[in-house]
Amino acid sequence: MNSESTAAHGAVSTFDADAAALTRPTVATGAVGFRALKSTSDFATVGNDAWDALISASTRRLYGNNEVIYLQEEPAQHLHFVMSGHVRLSYVLDDGSAILYAILPVGASFGELGVFDGGVHCDMATGIGATIVGSLSAAKFNELCGRFPQLQDCIAHLIARRYRSYVDLTRLMSLKTLHGRVAQALLRLADGLGSKEDYDGHAVPRIGPMVTQADIGLMARGARGSVNRTLKAWERAGWVVSRDRAILIVDRRALETVAMEQDCDG
Repeated sequence: MNSESTAAHGAVSTFDADAAALTRPTVATGAVGFRALKSTSDFATVGNDAWDALISASTRRLYGNNEVIYLQEEPAQHLHFVMSGHVRLSYVLDDGSAILYAILPVGASFGELGVFDGGVHCDMATGIGATIVGSLSAAKFNELCGRFPQLQDCIAHLIARRYRSYVDLTRLMSLKTLHGRVAQALLRLADGLGSKEDYDGHAVPRIGPMVTQADIGLMARGARGSVNRTLKAWERAGWVVSRDRAILIVDRRALETVAMEQDCDG
C-alpha cells in the first residue's frame, strides 16, 4: 500500500489541513449497542427475535487507527458490523498500491462473502480512528439463517448492493480526467456515509473528518495535491464548502454534471 493509504486520517480544513491535523487520530465517542444499531443496520428489517439472536451470537473488538480487521485473500470466516467509528474497504493491487472503494459508517455490515460462499476476502478492511467491530462466525450465521430465513434475505440484498458498488467503482476508475473521478468519488462517499448537515437552510450531504484528501485520492486515482487543488477550485465555484474539517456538497448537480460529462466522454 502506498504512503497516502497508510497516513493517519484527519480531514480537510479549508482544503489546507496542516500536518498535525492529518496525523491526529479520530477518537470514537463510545460503543453503540447492538440494539441501538438495528434501525441503521443492513439487517434493520429482520424481526426482534432474529436480531436478538444475532446480538447474542456476536463478539466485539476494538481496532486502532489503520489497524487491519482482515486482509485481502485471507479466508473469510466472519460477518462484521461497524458498531462505532468507521471502516475503510480497499482493494490492493499487485504492485502493493491500494484503491479505496468504500468508507463504512456505523451500522454497515461487511465481510459478507465469507458467510455466503466460504471463500476468501476480495478486499482489505481497516479501522479509521478507534473502531468497534461486531463479528459473527459464518457457521453461526448460517445456523441462525435456518431459524430465521429473513437473515438470508438480508445477506442476499447486502451482496447485491456490494456487487453494484463494485460495478460503480469500475465506472469511476474508467473516467479519463481527475475532475470526473474526484466528482464521482465525492458523490460515492457522500451516498455511502449518508450524513447531512444544514447549510443555508438546506440539508446537504456531508463527508466527515474521517475522510481525508488522501482517501479521496485513493478512490479517484489522484495525488493528494491534485485533489487539494480540485477541491479548492470547487470551493471557489461554490460547489463544495469546508466546515469543521468536513466537506459539504452544496451543489450536487454541478458535481453530477462533471461526472456525467466525463463518463460520456470516456
